[in-house]
Amino acid sequence: MQNLARAVIVLFALLVLVTVKVALSVEGGEPSVPLTAQDVTGTWQGDHGARLEVTADGRARLTDSSGWTCTPSRAPAALTAEGGWTIDWMDDERPGILIKFTLDGPSAVPYCGDYFTLVGTGKSGASGDGSDVWAYFHGQGGAGRETYRRTATP
Repeated sequence: MQNLARAVIVLFALLVLVTVKVALSVEGGEPSVPLTAQDVTGTWQGDHGARLEVTADGRARLTDSSGWTCTPSRAPAALTAEGGWTIDWMDDERPGILIKFTLDGPSAVPYCGDYFTLVGTGKSGASGDGSDVWAYFHGQGGAGRETYRRTATP
């Protein structure tokens, strides 16, 4: 009887593991190949009006993105800033890039940084053209969270 109970527990655990793995790959959480600069460079348009330009030379420019707390008062506000990026991600998150924006004037912190996390890789699906990729800044939670889509490049 104990062997049967163990077998059921093992089968259940495997079923949960497979279900999670399938859910992540359907949502595009795990890239089939490593993330490259080509996957992230370009212009990303936010659904609340922000714009993020990511260039191949490691620069990034963010315009009018709301909800950032790297202001002198630490109150959420819109951010327009320039900075640099590297391919990076937190261990428990989807792949993306780490962007560190340099701030002008007095600030509570010398820079404002966040992970720009990609969902979908553009390397799977029918088109493979990147149209299924969307992204967001990891630290921008709640009502301030903006979803970004990469604009088409000619």
